[in-house]
Amino acid sequence: MKTHLARDLTELESQLSSLGELVIESVQCAIDAISSFDLEKVARIAENEKRINEMEISIEQNCLKIIALHQPVATDLRFLIVVLKVNNDLERIADQAVNIGARIQFLYDRPRIPVDLHFEWMGPSSLKMVEQALAALLDKDTQAARAVLDMDNEVDAFHALTYRDLIKAMTDNPSITTEAVSHLTISSNIERIADLGTNIAEEIIFMNDGEILRHT
Repeated sequence: MKTHLARDLTELESQLSSLGELVIESVQCAIDAISSFDLEKVARIAENEKRINEMEISIEQNCLKIIALHQPVATDLRFLIVVLKVNNDLERIADQAVNIGARIQFLYDRPRIPVDLHFEWMGPSSLKMVEQALAALLDKDTQAARAVLDMDNEVDAFHALTYRDLIKAMTDNPSITTEAVSHLTISSNIERIADLGTNIAEEIIFMNDGEILRHT
């Protein structure tokens, strides 16, 4: 029984890793499209979305099957609980990439706004948080997970700065309001990706140390 459980957990971990890779690809495409307005990148996000949704459902079903068949306890049960939560967080991260892609499509034929935004910092920082959180999960590395938490403040600061600059630009030049609002949405999507990366890091800390950081 223990051998079968170990095998199923290993397969589940592999599934989650594959899902993570696909989600990271979608986020990278979204970040690239913000600066390049490359609609091929946007199309790639849409292609990935269907596969990501299918993988999320498969992982959830496998988690529930393992719990029902093996009735795991202690560390194994905690791992499965975390996988269920991280699985959902990854799907939601992919949704943010889809949202960014939709905004890029909307803005593609519209005038570029004369505002120096901070997406070149926000985007890569958010992506790095997700990448590091997933690596920490697979390595069961609490220290790396805690480092992700520290990175969230930087993204929040850039989001606040972007929000302030766009509000000022709209006040000074109301004709760019439609485009500026879409950029505000993009900034919020990026900030949300960082938040979900933080969620994953918190779940890793719970899995390894039993410490619940949510709402602290």
